[in-house]
Amino acid sequence: MSIGSRLLQVAVLAGAALTASASGSAAQGDPCSAQDKRQACSYVCCGRRACPPSCEVDCVKLCVDACSAPAARQVFSSQLRNLQLRCGNRSVR
Repeated sequence: MSIGSRLLQVAVLAGAALTASASGSAAQGDPCSAQDKRQACSYVCCGRRACPPSCEVDCVKLCVDACSAPAARQVFSSQLRNLQLRCGNRSVR
């Protein structure tokens, strides 16, 4: 397992924990398996239900695109921490 995929896995788990605590629903392990991928990716990127417009374009769109293409998933995984920091995800700091 590569470092990038491990980082994505940790980020997804952190996002799932935030989703569960914020909404009171069952935790979702993978944003790609969520019914609303955009919202699940917002939790991964920003740590909350919605991201600022710049992060919607930079991080959330990459996350949603990563759900359909393995190559995009690798790109997203490699950039995730920087994107989370830029988007103000407090769980990363």
